Amino acid sequence: MILVDLLGLMYWWDIQLNAVSLVNLVMAVGISVEFCSHITRAFVVLTSGSRMDRSVMALSTIGSSVLSGITITKFVGVVVLGFSKTRIFQVFYFRMYLGIVLFGAAHGLVFLPVLLSYIGPGQKK
Repeated sequence: MILVDLLGLMYWWDIQLNAVSLVNLVMAVGISVEFCSHITRAFVVLTSGSRMDRSVMALSTIGSSVLSGITITKFVGVVVLGFSKTRIFQVFYFRMYLGIVLFGAAHGLVFLPVLLSYIGPGQKK
């Protein structure tokens, strides 16, 4: 889903699909897993409560680590690229990485917990 959002962002910002943007898209897959895997693991490890309770607990226990440890640190690194004068850094690194970080955080911290609360795996018995 994050990859589809990035393709839409590329269309919106008129970023052409070439070797550099393709490498960024492949890298986005790995970075996207980083945003979602911690929340999913915390959800699955919890054994008691409904899906909604487990989703809330997963987000409250590991969500701050995902926000501060992954999102904010990557965002600070990306913002530095925004001050670059070179077009390749502006377009293919700043814009695309900004999209990866923002979409990854939105999906990992908002969309995924809601999805898990509705269709996540049931309780272990």
